[in-house]
Amino acid sequence: MKPRIKLDISFGFVQQIRLAHALTESNFPIVISKTDSPKFSLLEEKFGMQFIEGEAGDIHLSKQLGIVHHKPSVNVGNLRRPLIFPHVIVEYCRTLWKCEREHKYSFAGLVTQKRKELIQDWVTKNLHGHASQLPTRNRVKQKLYSLIGWDDIQKKQIGDLVFWSSTRGRRFPIKAWDDDYFKFLANSQFVLCPSGDYVWSYRFFEAILCGAIPIVEQSCHAYKGFRFLHLHDSPQDIEWSQEDAEHNFKLCVERITLPIDVLNKEIKKLWLEIPEKSWVS
Repeated sequence: MKPRIKLDISFGFVQQIRLAHALTESNFPIVISKTDSPKFSLLEEKFGMQFIEGEAGDIHLSKQLGIVHHKPSVNVGNLRRPLIFPHVIVEYCRTLWKCEREHKYSFAGLVTQKRKELIQDWVTKNLHGHASQLPTRNRVKQKLYSLIGWDDIQKKQIGDLVFWSSTRGRRFPIKAWDDDYFKFLANSQFVLCPSGDYVWSYRFFEAILCGAIPIVEQSCHAYKGFRFLHLHDSPQDIEWSQEDAEHNFKLCVERITLPIDVLNKEIKKLWLEIPEKSWVS
């Protein structure tokens, strides 16, 4: 009987959620606490994610798992990737691809003041004849919605750009999986990817999985090898390319997934190396 792996991590970042989901694809039963298990409810419903809900396992792997948010970097023992996604999500995103994408440009996510100014400047410079102002967020309304657990959502079409301002990605369980968001990306040719807390953003990789070409604020090491544009590039006469989308997707799969047999082998090695005092009684 294989040991049950207890995951004692905070599950605050999407990186932690995706890593946990990827680990459930291994041959080892994964235990997640009753407190954290509701965060995974949409992943259970959509993808059949399987784990054991409880407080006790046989082995702690927490010290063998690493996440460095600012790089980004995620590791399971000696296996390291910028992010680690489960295969089931990658495969699902590929099924969402459309031959005809309705939106030429899109943005979806939390809009900070810095992001708003950046995107507004891009709109003014590039969408000639469509100098519309982006929606202004009502701070009182935002705080009220936050208190009662509602999402503050605003959607606006500005020329070829669909601008979707949303706080949905800041709360669970939708933080773990937002099907509308991924379908929106898959219906876009290009996705604006301003920097997040650091230069890189999840949106870059999520857009690529959905076949869209990212338009970034700044490039970084995590983006090396991918085909993308910068916000300062002129969008005139650019066309979405199936070849570029396929190149990006293939590279992304290599960069952010772990072959299941390799993952199983590494977990088994870690299990054998863990001192007995680290076992959970």
